[in-house]
Amino acid sequence: MLVALHGHGDEPATARSWGRRMAPPGWEVVAPGAVRDDDGVRSWFRTTPTGVDASTLRTSARRVAALVADLRGDVGRPVVVVGFSQGAALALRLGGVGVQPDAVVSICGFVPEVAGSSADLRPEVGDGPRHPATLLLAREDDEVVPAFFSSDAAAAVSGEGGPAKLELLPGGHLVDDLAVDTVRRWVADVVAPEVRVSLGLPVDRLETGAELVSGRAIADLATAYERAGFHAAYVTDHPAPEVRWLAGGGHHALEPTVALAVAAAATERLLLHTNVYVLGYRNPFLAAKAIASLDVVSDGRLVLGVAAGYLRAEFAAVGVPHDERGERLDESLRVLRSLFAGEPREVEGGTVAPLPLPVQRPGPPVWIGGNSTAAIRRAVEFGDGWSPFPTPGGLERSTGTRRIADHDDLTAGIRELDDRCAAAGRAQRPVVCFVPFSLGAYLEDPDGRVDELADEVAHLGTIGVDWVALSTPGTSRLEVARRANELAERLGLRHGAPGAASGAASGS
Repeated sequence: MLVALHGHGDEPATARSWGRRMAPPGWEVVAPGAVRDDDGVRSWFRTTPTGVDASTLRTSARRVAALVADLRGDVGRPVVVVGFSQGAALALRLGGVGVQPDAVVSICGFVPEVAGSSADLRPEVGDGPRHPATLLLAREDDEVVPAFFSSDAAAAVSGEGGPAKLELLPGGHLVDDLAVDTVRRWVADVVAPEVRVSLGLPVDRLETGAELVSGRAIADLATAYERAGFHAAYVTDHPAPEVRWLAGGGHHALEPTVALAVAAAATERLLLHTNVYVLGYRNPFLAAKAIASLDVVSDGRLVLGVAAGYLRAEFAAVGVPHDERGERLDESLRVLRSLFAGEPREVEGGTVAPLPLPVQRPGPPVWIGGNSTAAIRRAVEFGDGWSPFPTPGGLERSTGTRRIADHDDLTAGIRELDDRCAAAGRAQRPVVCFVPFSLGAYLEDPDGRVDELADEVAHLGTIGVDWVALSTPGTSRLEVARRANELAERLGLRHGAPGAASGAASGS
């Protein structure tokens, strides 16, 4: 969460605008407004000829501190407060009322001095339970708040034991592209967003028999994943894969909602992830019934990853035209949205009422799979997430999608996602879930390549990836669980990490 505090006389919408541009991918932005003074001007505190009115400053600080505490919540969400000018002075004051964000950014800020006292508030900067990292941006040509005010504030923060970084940028008293870019990079480095992990249930390893492909195996491994701290468990979807595709490395899969229902019964917090569910294979009313039923029996823990599909023979086997897969996915998404909202649907011969409704409202988070522009468009129009996948060795040709062969390709796709969100007026972009390029090497050599995988997962977080989909090797439950525990420890996952799907799946 990023809290943006506007300057004196500005409106919250102004701060929300620049706050969205500097927030890490997937973060939400909150921009509270200061009260209006007697002249109708928004102001965080009153000033007098002898200094700042302490009462109004303290009231605003307490209000913002309460907001920070509420946004952090019981799950400890990262919260960064960024203030401009008078808003920056308020941000630097938060420690004096006992609540600290994870980081503070002051743009053209200053430490206010209290009227009627020779002592200022500098000793209170950094008070509270901990000292947040602080970035102070000063502008060379600022005639409103001269640069030395930021220098004094940086010295005050450092003097109280807080890590403070001072940067002097060209330009005047404003939040421009240079300031936005500087803040965005610093926040990404200091408060790196946690990359959440969905770990595959190995129900595609049919050669192991009931050891991995059985209800008991699903329950045992789902329990182990939850205990290790993984955020979700996923399964794939292939009702009728082609023999030639199987020979080339493809796989069978259990019916997704059946497998995940077993995992749901064995766990309490683990999210249940279809990665991916091919909606076009199914009548949308039947799909809605299965999806809503799974969300109900799991108490609202479903993350619905969907895609158009690409295997022509599989479409033929289920009696669906392959060439209509895109249109069918769009229509199915519209129907699901309507049914999950509880809207009756007119069909030939009468009206149908969708029940049961999903526990999650307005429905389970929908992550759109695929690399193409059409997939990105669907993610912006219908989805809560986008799930691209790597295409090494020309895989994009066989799957009929866009090439994502390296991190630059992935970054370009995320940039397109951001641009489409902006064009659509969507404030928060969908979360991004990706399969790391190094996963294949890790599966072949889990002892020798685990560090490479962990390093890539960390790097993916810096370029806008919110989730990764991983798997572990093994032909027995014991081996898969052992590898899962090793991987969780290497990735630094916290025990009890899974949470309610509405928060965890949205990336908030």
